[in-house]
Amino acid sequence: MSKKVQQNPRKTNGDHGNTARVMVYIDGYNLYYGIRAAYGGRYKWLDLESLARDFLRPGMMLAGVKYFTAITKDTSDSHRRQAVYLKALVAYCGRLEIIHGRFLSKTKRCRACGAQYPSYEEKKTDVNIACHILNDAHRDRFDIAYLISGDSDLVPPLTIIGQYHPEKKTIVAHPPRRKSEELCRAASGWFSIGEQKLKRNQLPERIRTKSGGRIIRPDAWVSPASET
Repeated sequence: MSKKVQQNPRKTNGDHGNTARVMVYIDGYNLYYGIRAAYGGRYKWLDLESLARDFLRPGMMLAGVKYFTAITKDTSDSHRRQAVYLKALVAYCGRLEIIHGRFLSKTKRCRACGAQYPSYEEKKTDVNIACHILNDAHRDRFDIAYLISGDSDLVPPLTIIGQYHPEKKTIVAHPPRRKSEELCRAASGWFSIGEQKLKRNQLPERIRTKSGGRIIRPDAWVSPASET
């Protein structure tokens, strides 16, 4: 039997009644690269808290949203766009917690010409996600956990939750083009995030900060509303 879109909002619990507490865990780079692969510059200006609320069904309440990412080390336009986006999330998404990993500097060699060049490898994101989702399960901070990722390295924490907290549900929300069959088997249910979900959960093009400043969507990130 397929577990696709298996979302059970109800949990019989004397402490929480019939309201299921939902935590959403977002693998930032897995989501970003999935969107980029499927849609290019569109939908990157994503309102993560709004997307998380879009998962909710009657009988669910949003307990928290955790976004796992790492700051790029270079000084490229991509780095600047990331900085703008993180500022926008902090300013606009009141329930969002950002957890930072890091990039490890490495030297790579071109196979064709032998030249060496600097490269960076993202570290700690999957470990951070695993630690947080397991800790939150053990501390009974959710009844349903949504994991936005297609990284099969996250199978172990889902398996452990299933073994030691069988009353809790884990739902994998695959980013575009990032489906993992291993995650599907480890979770209580799964679905793929479709284009319409991304389109209707975009941040405003301009965001006002508490200090009165403005944060503007990068021009390279095409606005879905402006397309024909």
